[in-house]
Amino acid sequence: MAEVKLVGISKIYQGTEKAVNSVDINVRDKEFVVLVGPSGCGKSTTLRMIAGLEEVTEGELYIDDKRVNDVAPKNRDIAMVFQNYALYPHMTVYDNMAFGLKLRKYSKDEIKKRVDHAAAILGIEELLNRKPKELSGGQRQRVAVGRAIVRKPKVFLFDEPLSNLDAKLRVQMRTEISKLHQTLGATMIYVTHDQTEAMTMGDRIVIMKDGFIQQIDSPLNIYNNPVNKFVAGFIGSPAMNFVEGEIDNNGSLSFVSQNGDFKIDLGERYGHLKEFTGKKVSLGIRPENINDSAFNDGTIGIEVNVKLEVIEPMGNEMFIYFKLAGEQCIGRVSPDFKGNSGEEVKIFLDLKRIHFFDQTSGEAIQ
Repeated sequence: MAEVKLVGISKIYQGTEKAVNSVDINVRDKEFVVLVGPSGCGKSTTLRMIAGLEEVTEGELYIDDKRVNDVAPKNRDIAMVFQNYALYPHMTVYDNMAFGLKLRKYSKDEIKKRVDHAAAILGIEELLNRKPKELSGGQRQRVAVGRAIVRKPKVFLFDEPLSNLDAKLRVQMRTEISKLHQTLGATMIYVTHDQTEAMTMGDRIVIMKDGFIQQIDSPLNIYNNPVNKFVAGFIGSPAMNFVEGEIDNNGSLSFVSQNGDFKIDLGERYGHLKEFTGKKVSLGIRPENINDSAFNDGTIGIEVNVKLEVIEPMGNEMFIYFKLAGEQCIGRVSPDFKGNSGEEVKIFLDLKRIHFFDQTSGEAIQ
């Protein structure tokens, strides 16, 4: 396997701004890295430059310490799994998986050995004599992955491979791809717009927006310590709630909402916010850090009265929608929550789990 290094990589299409802007990523040997972001953020373009399907406009690209900017895709020793599977409809599963090896003049015995091994890993041995039209979406995706495995490449690239599957199958397949990574000990780079996939699969996540990298870190570090408001709002489902306001230090350090309806004392924990006195900031809190009763584990809870707008029972939890200082917010509370739409209820915010962001720059205030 191999390291993949992107040093100042940019992509400029003729007559347009940079689709990818000065990207620096170092994917370690055997690491699973996920590129995630909204549509048009540059993640797929970045992956295609690694594969050699797009030319690098600026910067240096290395695979296993070898500069590959001008190396043809077939000579980069990578394998790519596409969103649309890209299987040959007239070939059997066996022949689809074997095709690349035949082009490389491998012996029949070696081809059979590799195809059988990959089929066993993916549990598709009984499908080898079928054609793609006889397979389900999940089975076709396994074949596409198997075709990559038989190559034994240095790097596996996945371009939104689960987008065409239904929700239940997506959960199953992302688990299988994670297990495959552990089994093969392979270097994998995976592109998705689904932040749940990114959080559950990646050793590290690269979050992109408008061609720029916003943050690179482990899933938990990104969740707990987002570097800016965009990352905070993008990672997490449901998304983080935000309330606009400013820091007040008249008597005691506090946050006051923009409409003046919501105020909380911050105390010593947020003493670093004194330098933002009088400045516009955004307060962020995740739905899971909102409780429908006082915290019983020693957590400092801020009691707030809100009017319920919508209640969504989810079985093991309940989503409640309400306005806080004029901003639409959502809380994840226990399934035993008692309340009805239109009622005023008490909720409790976990003071230790509140985030603050500079309204002007969007950067997190650490």
